[in-house]
Amino acid sequence: MAQKKHNSLFKKEKISVEKTAQARSSENWKTLANELLSLCATRTEIVSFAKNGKRVQIVDSIESSYKIARGGRFLVQPPLVGRDAGIIHYALRERGFAAVVLCREPSTSLGLCPIVALGSGVMVRVQIEEPTNQEKPTCAWFDHATEELGDHVLSKMDTSTTTKRQLDYLLAHLPAVSTCTSIYTATVALCRTLCEEEN
Repeated sequence: MAQKKHNSLFKKEKISVEKTAQARSSENWKTLANELLSLCATRTEIVSFAKNGKRVQIVDSIESSYKIARGGRFLVQPPLVGRDAGIIHYALRERGFAAVVLCREPSTSLGLCPIVALGSGVMVRVQIEEPTNQEKPTCAWFDHATEELGDHVLSKMDTSTTTKRQLDYLLAHLPAVSTCTSIYTATVALCRTLCEEEN
């Protein structure tokens, strides 16, 4: 039953993504804002299924990813890389599993943990504190990492450029940080600014 619910949400998400692209292409800012709010609500529901009491699972080989039997939080780590995390996330979705997938890179010389997320042609990387137990990262640590990725995207936005450029920057990075509600809030605010600028 849960898988059917997930598949229904995935279809809804796909339609919303298409409508978002259409609204941006036609520069219909009001519709774009509404579609982004709808997309955020759908993805929040998907994430709630993924996080629902499920511990963080470590994935360090493509073979082990084939054995995953349900959704949840997944931390992909070396020797796998960001591209592998994307493949695993897509494969889980195809199997009807709600999942949040992050990729970690080897620790830096300062002992920090680089977290990477890929979007369509963009990569987001942020360095955070290592989990207390690297073999069993907590859900709180994992969720903090996802929020840090979103905050990093927002911090790198050039607010001296035009509103449209800022909007396109966020839209381009949205697939990489699709679980961060702060990105949707900022994007919708830019849409509303564009509506005001044209009136």
